[in-house]
Amino acid sequence: MLDPASLYQIEPRVDPRTMRARTLVVTLTSFMDAGRAQGQFDHHVLTTLPHQRVAEFDLDQLVDYRGQRPPITFDADHFVDYEPGRMLLHHLLDEQGAPWLLLSGPEPDLQWERLARSIAQLVEQFDVQTVVLLSAIPMAAPHTRPVSVTRHASDPSLIPGNVPMFPRVQMSASFPSMLELRLAELGHKVVGLTAHVPHYLAQAEYPDATIALIRALSETTGHIIPTTALAVTAEQTQAQVADEVQGSDEAQQLVQALEEQYDQVHQHRPRRGLAAQPEDLPDGDALAREAEAFLRAHNAGDEGEQPDRDQPEGWDGPGV
Repeated sequence: MLDPASLYQIEPRVDPRTMRARTLVVTLTSFMDAGRAQGQFDHHVLTTLPHQRVAEFDLDQLVDYRGQRPPITFDADHFVDYEPGRMLLHHLLDEQGAPWLLLSGPEPDLQWERLARSIAQLVEQFDVQTVVLLSAIPMAAPHTRPVSVTRHASDPSLIPGNVPMFPRVQMSASFPSMLELRLAELGHKVVGLTAHVPHYLAQAEYPDATIALIRALSETTGHIIPTTALAVTAEQTQAQVADEVQGSDEAQQLVQALEEQYDQVHQHRPRRGLAAQPEDLPDGDALAREAEAFLRAHNAGDEGEQPDRDQPEGWDGPGV
């Protein structure tokens, strides 16, 4: 293996020997960023919290640009505004001044093992105590109910009271899932948090999912991240979705069916805000089948397709 440290460049003003962070949050995309929850999280924390860039990874060594083509603009008779992706490591302070790190960017296509080793090096250099991986997937859930968050971890003691959605399923690996495994093998504490986004809103921005991830992150790590700006956007999004659903009989039937399914699973469990508590995680057969269908679809290599759901023909979801 080539030197993992040569995959990234530490900023000249940064000294990992003196800069510490108790948590590393990873938002590298994998199968998809449902509801754009990861992207919204990155933008939100980098516009509301004190931060500085501490390192950048060399994407030329990690990404197949034909598979993840960066955008470029053709302006009349020439090309402008080429926007290559970036994999960046930021150092942030939460609302109480507690330090943490954020690793954001696209999922790498190449050199997974070497990249995982380089991230492990950074975890050790910055004396990180816990690594948290954030993600979001489409699920058969209504937008009128709280967003559930699935938890998984290198050690069950890190997610007390967790109720697994399904016992065991084989799937195609993503880099974040492999990273979780490799860091755990090295003895690091790792927690994964996955928000369940209504499948008919998976391609739109869904701030409720980002808020759910932030609350779950706070429960897991103790970091306090303000959500006021996101809450305002979430209210606007909910109002727009409600208006568009009201204009479609098929959409209303879909949402009602999802509400009944959700309520049946949660009828004996009190709701507590947008983020599901460990004891609130769905464990009904219907939602388990939905999750397994999603994983099987990606195992078959159909990343561009969504698993079959009770979605009315001719309705592609609200155009938010």
